[in-house]
Amino acid sequence: MKNSLQLAESKLIIMYMLHKINLPMSLSYIQEFALSYEYMDYFSLSNYLSELADSDYIIKNIEHNKTTYTISKKGYKTLSLFENLIPNSIKEKINEYVAINKNQIKKDLDIIANFTENNNEYTVKCAVYEDKKPLIELSLKVASKKYANTICDNWKKDASKYYLSFMKTLLNSDENKSH
Repeated sequence: MKNSLQLAESKLIIMYMLHKINLPMSLSYIQEFALSYEYMDYFSLSNYLSELADSDYIIKNIEHNKTTYTISKKGYKTLSLFENLIPNSIKEKINEYVAINKNQIKKDLDIIANFTENNNEYTVKCAVYEDKKPLIELSLKVASKKYANTICDNWKKDASKYYLSFMKTLLNSDENKSH
């Protein structure tokens, strides 16, 4: 059983990371950091995130079937009071992780790809956002879950290529060629 100081440190680590990234952060990125450095196990991390969200230290947001976390004002105030409980070596690792991964995390927030199923018909929604404003939003109906997954995977891998391809195709229509 972890003592209360270790428990507090683990929660402060989560809040510090959310403060430093200054973006909504997905569970997978939080897990990647916490588990790869063995700061906490999966179940403890899940429990800490729930406790922090329930106590309004962090904000859990579900949008486009994606769960993200941000630090709240209350969490920031608490962090500023107790940040000294986080060892400098851990802060350095967090700062390094943020520096390496911030652009990818931002990119992942700007690219949405998911699908819903209704009576064996799959609706795939793909979008690219910039500053929370849509550049492109597509809704496609496909016949199988396999196709829906493939479209989502491909969109997530290379949405900018598809966006540019759509724009190029639409701007180079036969009507535009005559002008």
